[in-house]
Amino acid sequence: MTTSGQRQRVLIVDDEEALAWSLSTRLAKLRPRYEVDTAHDGETALAKLTANPIDLLVADVRMPGMSGLDLIVAALGSNPDLPVIVMTAYRTADVNRLTDNSSIQFLEKPFEFERFLGLVDRSLAHGQKGFSGAISVQTLPDVVQLYVLSNATGALTIRHDGREGKLWFEAGAIPHAVTDQNRGEEAFFEIMLWRDGEFSMQLRAMPPERSVSANWQELLMESCRRIDERDREESSPSLTRKGWTLTPPPPADDDPFADLIAEEPASALATKPDDPKPKVSKETPMNIKDSLAKLNTIDGFVGAALVDSESGMLLGQEGGGTLNLEVAAAGNTEVVRSKRKTMSNLGLKESIEDILITLTKQYHLIRPLRSRSALFFYVALDRTRANLAMARIALADVEKELQV
Repeated sequence: MTTSGQRQRVLIVDDEEALAWSLSTRLAKLRPRYEVDTAHDGETALAKLTANPIDLLVADVRMPGMSGLDLIVAALGSNPDLPVIVMTAYRTADVNRLTDNSSIQFLEKPFEFERFLGLVDRSLAHGQKGFSGAISVQTLPDVVQLYVLSNATGALTIRHDGREGKLWFEAGAIPHAVTDQNRGEEAFFEIMLWRDGEFSMQLRAMPPERSVSANWQELLMESCRRIDERDREESSPSLTRKGWTLTPPPPADDDPFADLIAEEPASALATKPDDPKPKVSKETPMNIKDSLAKLNTIDGFVGAALVDSESGMLLGQEGGGTLNLEVAAAGNTEVVRSKRKTMSNLGLKESIEDILITLTKQYHLIRPLRSRSALFFYVALDRTRANLAMARIALADVEKELQV
């Protein structure tokens, strides 16, 4: 085990090399405090954890040679308190008996990366008391993403210039939001437009109702769009972002839902010159889910995803079947980066319209968005039924309707 000041060590074991690489790369990028290593068979993994003790073992069950179950039993024989995450698409009786151990958690394939990230964080926090203190950030979307990616459950109270709003988190989702003027998604967007203030988190507080239906990626993308729109419209140089400060949570005997509504009337708030009322957009842009669903009509459609090429994060997906779109998103992010690096080395002052990868049975089409080149569509098509020309036209049409 690591000592104080050292990075916690995570070993990911899976005979699917692409999946192991994808998980380890994204985990190391999002959690630089972890030292991440991989192995593709049980024997190699056992040698690694014997030579250098680890803090978390993430292992597939079905592997050639030594199985994941044999590896886990051997690892627990050396360290009975070692946290383990079992990955498999086949939950057998042996697996069920193994996961009766309180230090072992089960992750069914296929899974979303956020689910994996939450399990890793909880496993490595096992037995730790945690910290409390103060942090400062520039925008509220950063705060929201922090709690979402940590798979938090609780009520986040935000105070700004006499106003108060609340966002509820439930296992990383955002089910409810409220201010003195709005509730649901409009309350969420109103809060995101506040420039500065304080926030505090009451862990394990459950939402009193459910007023938000959009997923957190859509909420954050729309919030950032509204923030950008507001900043473009405002020309006064005196407006500056002061930042946000985390305040300690209220005492345990306080009611976490008290003082939900600000005492100051809305009419008084509207007259403050330095606190303009957020402009509510009347546009109804097509969201990511609807956009990807439209691609389902393409002949030979297998699966599609919208991917952030800067982080490799999957922003949305549709279909896929046996094709793991999480792995595809991470792998094709490297394809896009590599092509752009090659173009730069060649001195080509052009942009990528699309990249076509032709396989024996499938076409894989990658198309960066013209409006935001950091994002790209990834579409997999059955080669025997697909019409590439029509697929490209459909992608262009969907991109025109998608606002991010």
